[in-house]
Amino acid sequence: MNRVSVVDENGSFRLVACDGRFAVVETRAGKVFGVPQDRDGGRDGAADSPDGIESVARWTGEGEARNLMRDLSRRGDELARRML
Repeated sequence: MNRVSVVDENGSFRLVACDGRFAVVETRAGKVFGVPQDRDGGRDGAADSPDGIESVARWTGEGEARNLMRDLSRRGDELARRML
């Protein structure tokens, strides 16, 4: 297993990469969750660590992962503006 790296971060979302694969994960309360959902549909998440990210990531191509990250970031920013 190669090292997981964080490519971009916005709020609770991270765009991560490993071995030429990309994914978006969400971090909450010290845990990491796969986006759009964990591979097995679980809601428990995993430890916020490279191994935890590997276990929940929905790996895809860079373009698809960047588009998902952009969409999630935009929605989060819009929600934050509405709450002010």
